[in-house]
Amino acid sequence: MNQRFKEIFSGKIVNKKLTFNTGMDEFPRYVLEYLIDNYCQEETFKEDFALVKKRLRENFVHGAEAERIRSHIRENREHTLIASMEARLLETEDKYWASIGAINESFVNIPDQIVKQYPMLLAGGMWGTISLVYDESEVHNKKIRPFKVEEFTPFQISMIDIHEFIEKRKQFSSQEWLDILINSFGLNPDKLSKREKLLFISRAIPLVEANHNLIELGPRETGKTYLYRNISYYTHVLSGGKATPASLFINNNNGQVGLVGTREAIVFDEIANTDFTDPKAMVSIMQGYMQDAKFSRGKKEILAFGSIVMVGNLDVQNGQPHESYYHLFQPLPEFLQVEALIDRLHYYLPGWEMPKITPQSSSQDYGFISDYFCEIMHELRRVELMEPIKNRFELLDSSDFGIGLTTRDYRAIHKNLSGLVRLMAPHGEITDEELEDLLLIAIEGRQRVRDQLHLMAPGEYAPIVISARIKSTGKVVTPTLMENSRKRTTLLAMTPQVGEVIGLAVAGEQGVILQFEMQASKGHGRILPLGSIQRVMRESIEAAAQYIRTHATEVGLSADWGENFDIAVLATMMGIPKEGPSAGITIVTGIVSALTERPVRNDVALTGEITIMGKVLPVGGIQPKLMAAIDAGLSLVILPEANRSDVEQLPDYIQNKIEIAFVSSIQEVLEKALVS
Repeated sequence: MNQRFKEIFSGKIVNKKLTFNTGMDEFPRYVLEYLIDNYCQEETFKEDFALVKKRLRENFVHGAEAERIRSHIRENREHTLIASMEARLLETEDKYWASIGAINESFVNIPDQIVKQYPMLLAGGMWGTISLVYDESEVHNKKIRPFKVEEFTPFQISMIDIHEFIEKRKQFSSQEWLDILINSFGLNPDKLSKREKLLFISRAIPLVEANHNLIELGPRETGKTYLYRNISYYTHVLSGGKATPASLFINNNNGQVGLVGTREAIVFDEIANTDFTDPKAMVSIMQGYMQDAKFSRGKKEILAFGSIVMVGNLDVQNGQPHESYYHLFQPLPEFLQVEALIDRLHYYLPGWEMPKITPQSSSQDYGFISDYFCEIMHELRRVELMEPIKNRFELLDSSDFGIGLTTRDYRAIHKNLSGLVRLMAPHGEITDEELEDLLLIAIEGRQRVRDQLHLMAPGEYAPIVISARIKSTGKVVTPTLMENSRKRTTLLAMTPQVGEVIGLAVAGEQGVILQFEMQASKGHGRILPLGSIQRVMRESIEAAAQYIRTHATEVGLSADWGENFDIAVLATMMGIPKEGPSAGITIVTGIVSALTERPVRNDVALTGEITIMGKVLPVGGIQPKLMAAIDAGLSLVILPEANRSDVEQLPDYIQNKIEIAFVSSIQEVLEKALVS
């Protein structure tokens, strides 16, 4: 296949093996590959590349040398350097100016014809060889602007033919093409499974699909931003730093459109560390843009096509997201954990399934020159392939609840699939079997978003199972998400135990299981709270003890029990502070169990506030608490009667998953929770 690939795409491919470990990490990969392809022969690679390195070293300016080079240009009147250059139009002067960071100069004279010949200079800049002259007679607005660009030779392919590329794609099988893409992205396909390959090329969907919203959370060292930094100069990677509405969308002071209007993808690297100067305003603008590809300036709406990519770190346990995460958006800053924003994400890429990058991961074979393929992906954004393909399948909700898919679900899956088809089958020819493979990946990316939304807001986002039916065969395909088998470890008693009782609480917006242990020992009626129990919960313990003191005979105790016993109350997971009044009935049940030696049912959870008169009062957080009980595999939840209306407002799929008993008094609680 290699020989065929070299013949068919002659002049557009490079041996990727030669481009690694060059010792030239300060240059983008597309710069190195351009130079290697144009100036190095494989047979004499070492000698040729030594000359390339020599030229780069001689003409590349390190930051500390900027002033020395400026002086050198002045004294010698000219100099050639290798650097990145940007251009901008200053309309108040009706003139283009170039910026060359390597010499700390933002007012470099540049001829109009160079800007017109290379328009990417206006959209983030280009790397190349810059011939500069020094002419102190260049005066603008009474200021001497002596630096001037004489010539510019970019390190990129100047002409591509997308139709030729599409036609030549037909000469390869889908498996061959997948390996070509992986090699082109700099990885060794022999080290990856087919699924890993498909997930890896999914990272490129935002580069070929306009306004695609993707998130990837996973462990470190898996190359989450490698593709965006090295393969495409149409992207902008924000690493940490500040992100403002002005820089991303529009500067209201001067009307300048931000990155979403000038770049094809904006990548938030280390999203948890990005400094959003005005989080609420940013989320509001992002929600609108991620939905409609529009943002406003005054009364004017502006359309843009930049994709949004968020990447960040996530802790992993046994190859799956750590059990400490209730939902898989928890690594995001809290202000981004907004359901309305997350619902606009098209694809959640499971970074925990991506292998770590090692020296053996690097491509050892031929792939497209990064610069060439960058331009191809740029052109593929304009290629429409989905209309005939959409007619070959239908999407459906195959869950037992029959809730159905939303418009956003349909849109997300179609955009995911559109991007995958552009990458894998730009010629539009795809078999049913190949369509199934891509559909499974496209659906999975959206299913993962919906699964997490259900955990975050189960009342608003019902559980769905997204499937696709291939019309020609009637076959229904449904992705399997491996992380759905992930369970949070809650070690519950296997049998009813004396003094062990399960409570329910809310941490943040999620329901959690609270496990209490009560133990009676010889003493004088003291209550000993243990396990980081805070003030309000301590008051619940005191209320429980006071009720038992005054109603001892009603719960099966002698009236003088307090003269003979102390009670220790332990809330397990001692390092985590416990707070709130809703554990009242749980604590009463545990204390009575410890004193009477009657076991507590091990499949029951309780939540409810108590009074010293034995009344059971309503509590909040009913929905997340019930979800926590369901997730833990419990059979029964005991709730205050006053919370009945809260339960009745919940969707049937929650009410039908677990038995719920409503109580008004402690006597009712004990009857249902204690083993007879």
